Amino acid sequence: MLSLFRGCVCDAEDDLPPHLRKNTMPIGDDEFENDLEIRLPMYTPKLQHSVLTYSSSPDQPLLGVPIREGTLWHLSAQDRFESVVFSLYVNGFAFSTADGLEAAVSLSPFSLVRNCRFQSGECSKLKSFKVSLLEPDPCCYFAVRSTDDREAEEDRSEWVLSLSHTILLITDSLLPQSRITCDPIPGTPQTNRRLLAGYLIHRDDSDTVSVVYCELQAPSASYASMVVYENELCQRPLMDISIYESSVCCDVVGINCSCFIVDSHHFASQSPSERKLWLRALSNLKVKLQNKAPEPSADEIWHYRMAIREHIQALEATQEPRIVKNPLLREVQKKENTRQKVQPSEECRGDQDVPTAMTNEEFLGTVNGGGGKAEKTEQNQVSL
Repeated sequence: MLSLFRGCVCDAEDDLPPHLRKNTMPIGDDEFENDLEIRLPMYTPKLQHSVLTYSSSPDQPLLGVPIREGTLWHLSAQDRFESVVFSLYVNGFAFSTADGLEAAVSLSPFSLVRNCRFQSGECSKLKSFKVSLLEPDPCCYFAVRSTDDREAEEDRSEWVLSLSHTILLITDSLLPQSRITCDPIPGTPQTNRRLLAGYLIHRDDSDTVSVVYCELQAPSASYASMVVYENELCQRPLMDISIYESSVCCDVVGINCSCFIVDSHHFASQSPSERKLWLRALSNLKVKLQNKAPEPSADEIWHYRMAIREHIQALEATQEPRIVKNPLLREVQKKENTRQKVQPSEECRGDQDVPTAMTNEEFLGTVNGGGGKAEKTEQNQVSL
């Protein structure tokens, strides 16, 4: 591997021009501590349950017609970019080379897109970005080229925003139309200590994701709890994630990313703003645990909810109407339920984030099931 490819730096969302950034809900008072932002740790083993489960495999058919097309440069081997025709769909993308090879890649709620720059060689002259299908691999690098540096930057920003919005659209299509809340359910005592609850997508393994209802509960003794249920009725717990002062509750670095991590569990929320609310609430709980605060009374929990409710209302004011009626991922067979008690995981594995160039044949074989030959894009209809 050339040293060039160990010199790539992935940029955060703040590197986008201000007028192109996704609107997010500001949460800036002292009620919440800043959330931790680190690279992805390893994810948890597959969660067994009987809720809606979807395939996150990248070889699913692309739906509808392209929503954007253009010419990009694809990093094909070492310090070499070649021109490709790039087509963005409602659930993924396709690109084809001049010699007739074509790749079709479906995305998932846990796919990431990041700005990327190389420190030397011909690649450093391009405005590059990285699409990670599932961390840490496989991934693919694209770039735009222009004699005008500002024009190239704007063009790259538009492409990464379009890709990130596609990922958010896929996430949104899987989640039920249900409000995030901080209020307990009358007549359901197990929700009396609720601080925040709502539907999230859980990454079961590299091939499947599931829609679950999660409830963050106030601390009891030396830990708090994040309880995972089948649905908003909260009658059938699937898993209890214990939150200790040493638990890892972190952001995921990506453009307009809605993913976050609680120990070894990866979740995706409907929007980056909602992700921020979950992380701030988790961070606030960890601060109380670190300070050895006494177990909160019912009155104190009521005051916590009042503060959180203000942020929920601000979040709802910025939400956009849904435009997709049907799930954009393929549903898979439901699993049998097993409740789990989850303890803190081992220390996070840092995301090495070292760019590794693939040949066209290697990458096309990866995203098309290892066969080495790309399949033609299948264009089905999607209800919008």
